[in-house]
Amino acid sequence: MKHFMTYKINILKNAEADLNWFRKNNKVNYLKCFNLTKDLLNNPREGLGKPERLRYFSQEVYSRRVNLKDRMIYTIYEDIKEVDISSFKGHY
Repeated sequence: MKHFMTYKINILKNAEADLNWFRKNNKVNYLKCFNLTKDLLNNPREGLGKPERLRYFSQEVYSRRVNLKDRMIYTIYEDIKEVDISSFKGHY
């Protein structure tokens, strides 16, 4: 059995506002955001939502699909095993 290192997940203010919007306006995507977030815990580079590394950033920034137009954007800090989620709505 593989042992995974769990990452600490930080949901930043903008992402929190996005979650509140989904909670009020789109329950399906609201739940999807939680599934995507949970999936980050063990391996933020692969899994649900077609993770894709975004170019042109000095840090390790990824996006995952929430739906056709919205993406979860997050930054991985490998040295401290943390992930900052910066948004759930919009596209890059």
